[in-house]
Amino acid sequence: MAEKFPTPQERAMAWLLEATEIGGMSRPETALYAYQAGFTAALDLCIEIEQSINDENGGNR
Repeated sequence: MAEKFPTPQERAMAWLLEATEIGGMSRPETALYAYQAGFTAALDLCIEIEQSINDENGGNR
């Protein structure tokens, strides 16, 4: 059975619930921090998807 990946909204909500560093930041710092966190989360998702596809195909390319 295929694993269900969280939606972008579910990932964003989870990240916001874990984000405790934003409290004392300025608006530009918050925007930069959020951009970096979003980019990292998107890259991690791509890697997870690629690994899942490779696992389903038995690691064949």
